[in-house]
Amino acid sequence: MKFKSKFFLFFLILLFILFVLGVIRIEKKILFLNQKTQQFGKSINELNSRIAVLIKREEFLTTGLELSESETSDIKSKSNIYNIKTFNLPFLRGKEWIGIPAAYLEQTDNEIIFASSSGEFFSFKKKDIGFDNLDLKKIRSNIKNVIKNEEFYSDGFVTIKDLLILNNKIFFSYIKKLTNNCYNTSIMSSEFNLNYLKFTEFFSYEDCIVGAHGALWNSGGRMIPFKDGKILLSAGVMTQMLLAQNTNSMFGKIISIDLKTKEFEMVSMGHRNPQGLFYDQNLNIIINTEHGPTGGDEININFNPDNETIENYGWPISTYGKHTEFELKTSTERYENKLMKDISTHKSHKDFGFIEPIKYFVPSIAISEIIKIPKTFNEKFMNDFFIGALGYKGQIDQGDQSIHHIRFNDNFDKIIFEDVIPIGERIRDIIFVKEKNILLLVLESIPAIGVLKLAN
Repeated sequence: MKFKSKFFLFFLILLFILFVLGVIRIEKKILFLNQKTQQFGKSINELNSRIAVLIKREEFLTTGLELSESETSDIKSKSNIYNIKTFNLPFLRGKEWIGIPAAYLEQTDNEIIFASSSGEFFSFKKKDIGFDNLDLKKIRSNIKNVIKNEEFYSDGFVTIKDLLILNNKIFFSYIKKLTNNCYNTSIMSSEFNLNYLKFTEFFSYEDCIVGAHGALWNSGGRMIPFKDGKILLSAGVMTQMLLAQNTNSMFGKIISIDLKTKEFEMVSMGHRNPQGLFYDQNLNIIINTEHGPTGGDEININFNPDNETIENYGWPISTYGKHTEFELKTSTERYENKLMKDISTHKSHKDFGFIEPIKYFVPSIAISEIIKIPKTFNEKFMNDFFIGALGYKGQIDQGDQSIHHIRFNDNFDKIIFEDVIPIGERIRDIIFVKEKNILLLVLESIPAIGVLKLAN
């Protein structure tokens, strides 16, 4: 009898344990399912939000759009007070765009021209700047007939890199896919026409780099008017560092291109990713801004663009930053290891025969475009320049997402004044509109067009 009682008790305890384990398992499954449901719900909300943005963008791309002022605020630097108005663009936000350029700006006498990174072109009237709305008109083009690479029209890194209007022609630089997954930075052009742009290839070359995604980040692409009927184009190294020191390669260079003959010459080398270019015709100097790796963004000046010797700015042998593991890995994969000994990250440039930057930034500010600001904007300005910064809002105290205001002495061999205008958005492009005495910015995090003016 005792045995039966003990067995029955043991059986009840076993049933209880199994019941408890079953309840725990069911609760875990319920918790797991609830978590999955929340994740799916979040994903669905994100997809619905993305679809809504894309629907709005499709309307924008098809018909044009009236952009309404979304926000206005004052921004204080140590020297001035500025006012900024923003006009939101129906593109994906910066965190969804993952650092891909939102757009670029150019101007004619009466119009502002705006191009998205995937090749949609628009215009709005300068006379409308200052009102509460910007009326963007779509400019039709044949771009899908001349660029057939589908990557260009997706959310990838194959994009437009800059816009230039010169001599009634419009140019855009872009990452071109050649063959076998090989890319370079090339240029398309068209006669300028607000109704229709018929693009043809203006400048390309056989040199290319095999890779995708991260390998295409450091591609340069800035264009500016130069002298003697030429333009300048910057070409980054696309992470193949040693090409910057190879005179047989186009990568890591600033080159001049003859507008008539399309012949080109290397003006300077040893660049990583030149994001800003300025040419002063009176002084015959070139100023460029370029991304460093981890730290080491640079402002460089070329005082000898006519020199038969190609000026060398040192990348990747001399830098005030630190090489990224990704760049070291991709360069090692391309070259024999014995060549990698040249990449030793010297800080000094001049000690190794290179040109020192007039200023460098450690930590990096994710430096972008540079433009000269005239006295009409501020009577105190002389040799004053505004430089954009991309980067992260959490690092705004380090100079990210700001406009860096610098002033050179008359010889341009020393910076005599510095200020920082904390915008709080990734600044991809800047132009000065003299007719309105304002600056237009492409703000990438929102994204938006910003109108900046002096308030004091």
